[in-house]
Amino acid sequence: MPEGDTIHKLAAALRPMLEGATLSAVATRARRGDPLLEHGAMEAGAVQARGKHLLLDLQAADGRLWQLRTHLGMYGTWHQYALGAAWHKPDPSAWAVLTLADRVLVCFHPRELQWRPHVSGAADVPQLDARVGPDLLDPAVDLEAVVARVRARADAARPILDVLLDQSLAAGIGNIYKSEVLFIHGWHPLTAVGAISDTALLAIYHEAAHLLRRNLKPGPRITRERAETNEYLYVYGRIDQPCRTCGVPIQRALLGEHGRSTYWCPSCQTGNPAPILPHQRGRT
Repeated sequence: MPEGDTIHKLAAALRPMLEGATLSAVATRARRGDPLLEHGAMEAGAVQARGKHLLLDLQAADGRLWQLRTHLGMYGTWHQYALGAAWHKPDPSAWAVLTLADRVLVCFHPRELQWRPHVSGAADVPQLDARVGPDLLDPAVDLEAVVARVRARADAARPILDVLLDQSLAAGIGNIYKSEVLFIHGWHPLTAVGAISDTALLAIYHEAAHLLRRNLKPGPRITRERAETNEYLYVYGRIDQPCRTCGVPIQRALLGEHGRSTYWCPSCQTGNPAPILPHQRGRT
């Protein structure tokens, strides 16, 4: 699952290439195994990131407005090629092909791709609004409203790690930030969200928004305030290594609704979590 800052950085990279550009051809694939569907020449408009969704506005020669939405998931990527250059991945794995005057942009293996009419020229449609909560990278995001949204929509018994990964509550937090933010604020990943006060929950989302914004710049993702070279994170990816605060070995297990890799310090991160079952203690 990509972090929200990844998609915002992708949008920033694509924006100067696409916004205002003429595309001589646009093609998309509706489902795996389907042929690419040609949409003809288009004028590209705004390139936006909303949570983990990349949105590209397009206008056809007949004046109709369209929007291409992609969600990369774990394996999706966008590639850039010179005209006529060989692609690094097989043609059937391309789900969107955008041809410009001097290059081709190809989206391979997205988790989701949707080609749809651009409803009334609005950047969002009700379907996306229902799936994607406030973007933590939106400069105008109201974090107190995010906390209120969590209280209204999440079961109080739901573990905090699942709440943080739920993009319908707030968009942008992925697996790395989930583990890192919970370490910074000292909460065990399996702590029920109802056991966390509004003040503490607000602090967690403030931290996540701060780290996401901090990592919009080029370079490695960093969550530590002072990081040595190649030592940028507190717990993620550091199973059995000593905690940077107390020295106790970092633990890892496949936790939560989707069995995602989760890292934590058993000494620094407190709470009253449910027991971790033996099958959850994968080490890969």
